[in-house]
Amino acid sequence: MKSLILKEPGEIPEFQVVDAPEPTLVPQGVIIKVAAAGVCHHDISVMDGTLRRGTKKNVVLGHEISGTVVDVGSEIEDFHLGDKVVTTLTTACGVCDICLDGQEYICEYGLGYGHGIDGGFTEYLLVKEQNLVNVGNLDLIQSALLSCPIGVTIKALFDKALLKPGESTAVFGSGGGLGIHAAQIVQSVGGNSISFTSSPEKLEKISKYGIEQLFLLEEGIDPIELVMALTDDEGANVTFNPVGSKLLKTSISSLSYGGRAIVMGEVSKQKEFSGTSEIIFKNASLIGSTGANKSHINGAIDMVQKRLVMPVVEESFAFDDVKEAFQKMKQKESVGRIVLIP
Repeated sequence: MKSLILKEPGEIPEFQVVDAPEPTLVPQGVIIKVAAAGVCHHDISVMDGTLRRGTKKNVVLGHEISGTVVDVGSEIEDFHLGDKVVTTLTTACGVCDICLDGQEYICEYGLGYGHGIDGGFTEYLLVKEQNLVNVGNLDLIQSALLSCPIGVTIKALFDKALLKPGESTAVFGSGGGLGIHAAQIVQSVGGNSISFTSSPEKLEKISKYGIEQLFLLEEGIDPIELVMALTDDEGANVTFNPVGSKLLKTSISSLSYGGRAIVMGEVSKQKEFSGTSEIIFKNASLIGSTGANKSHINGAIDMVQKRLVMPVVEESFAFDDVKEAFQKMKQKESVGRIVLIP
């Protein structure tokens, strides 16, 4: 089978498509034929060398994985040939106290697909039963986005930021994989979603997904003033920031009293933050969030089935074209996600 490995990270990463042995079935395992694997900013950080800790050598990247079951082990009861599935973001043992508590993403024995263990940029993948979720009849290419970014966003908004129906949320980076789904999710619960993008060429594309209040971050436009104007000068109950330091002060200043700022990523080398006093005097919360459990993935499936959220896959690439996909992600040229197709 064909697998795409990262030979050497860097500004121009070195990849190689190799002939790898097909996985060997085990009694507790399921073999899936990969349909698609999303390219996340986590993958980009590994590709360009920003993130090296814990990454296996010659890693097969990709943790946003969808596929079809093509073989099942003798001890498997819940999956059958032909089932459409997605993987969890990490492996999990399924039997420790953390897993039994529904927090399998942080299983102490777990490894991240495409990081500590080979991921989805391959044709076939062996997955343990506890690390699979059945997606029913959903489109398999779009399903690659169910665990991340959609499940990840559900966890951040509801479990961490405690978003309630009808609350206002300022969504930054709304052209990216996290942001465009966050805006849809907020609107799905009747929330006042105020979305921002720094890419003028993305405005029309984002609007096609029903994002109702969308603004361009440009010189002369103060997003804080816009948020205040659209919330009767109260500020947003939640700010959703997948960008990190670059918009951290803006995220805090846009909050209402008692508001919650959720931070999902870091894409800037700028790390200085001067908004501490606002956090204190607003009684605000600054919250980090990452990952998703099966409950969040199932929540994503439910939202997509009910057409409350549309998975946004703008482009797909073959393994041989991974460098083009890498450059598009680095230059923030695509709306939503790019996927690789074996």
